[in-house]
Amino acid sequence: MSKTEHTVVTTDYTLPQEVSASASFRMFWDTWTADLKQSGKTLDEYIPSERLIQRFVLRPQNGEYLVTGFLHTNDEFNVDALTQLGGYGVKYNDSMYSFAIPLRSLPQFVTLPGITYIEAASPVRNR
Repeated sequence: MSKTEHTVVTTDYTLPQEVSASASFRMFWDTWTADLKQSGKTLDEYIPSERLIQRFVLRPQNGEYLVTGFLHTNDEFNVDALTQLGGYGVKYNDSMYSFAIPLRSLPQFVTLPGITYIEAASPVRNR
């Protein structure tokens, strides 16, 4: 009789209280963390469920899934920090960017200096 050990990955990815975010981003964050926990994988090994991909229109790129949305920023924000996390930002005006960030970088992304508000992109639905 052999004994098999199962490793359970339990990392708490709680959205920091000081992060100002839209209801859509908070809903995404809660759904993403639940999906990650249910997968039992580490953040680097994690592949989102089909339900999460469809619900939040996650985009596959270079073997990773990206979440997209909009940022409101102040003078402290440096778009290069977003790039260093594997994402990118497109500047619309002095304080607004669209963004795309890999799921693996979300915990670092939400703590970047200069981000004053985060909003998740909403999928377009035909009626």
